Amino acid sequence: MKKISKIILGVFLIIGMTSCELFGLDFSENADFVPKESDNRVNMNALEFIKSRPDIFSSMLDAIEYAGIENLYLESGNTYILLTNNALSNWESNSNCYWSREKVEVNGKLVRAGSWEQYDKNKVAEMLKYHILKGEYSYHNLGSTALWIESYGQGSFNYDKDGQTLKGDTAVMSLMLGYDRNLPLQLNNYDWNYRGLLKADAAGCRTTNLHINNGYAHVTDYYLERPTRKFMGQR
Repeated sequence: MKKISKIILGVFLIIGMTSCELFGLDFSENADFVPKESDNRVNMNALEFIKSRPDIFSSMLDAIEYAGIENLYLESGNTYILLTNNALSNWESNSNCYWSREKVEVNGKLVRAGSWEQYDKNKVAEMLKYHILKGEYSYHNLGSTALWIESYGQGSFNYDKDGQTLKGDTAVMSLMLGYDRNLPLQLNNYDWNYRGLLKADAAGCRTTNLHINNGYAHVTDYYLERPTRKFMGQR
């Protein structure tokens, strides 16, 4: 009886695998991916969430405390782009981390940074403020067209592209949804980005659509640079 059960189970497995092949699905490949409008509630504010995960956010927390901008992570109605250790300081895993790209001068030479104290506090604060967006943005109100959103970073812009006309005194960031599970949310995905234009199979956000108590949070392993003045239509 056991042998018969095993034979029947094997037949069903073969049929299931064959069906996947017939319908063009492959276990090792991504089919077209449509992000789900899930609501991943996290019963913490942005700062509490960062503090709860020192294994991935210790460097970001150190930067926040060094820059003295903890209060911004307590405000409501924002979208927080949370930067992992890989994004900021873990040069062994990511040669494009902030400490590797934003070199500091030591004994007359530009070298990779080893602590936030090697940077001016205003520089660190500006980098972090650019990753805090004004308004709550998630899968519920983003689409496949780029939406330019004001951040808390300083800078002026005059933008008239992608059906949007914007003018203001702050730095902006582009958000749009992708249609691949590896790139569900695209942040500043343009060729001027230091990573270049990311394709569907590139690593994007690590975790997206976290509904925290004071807004939404998206976690990424790569920090984001501001768009160039030329791209924004400025001289």
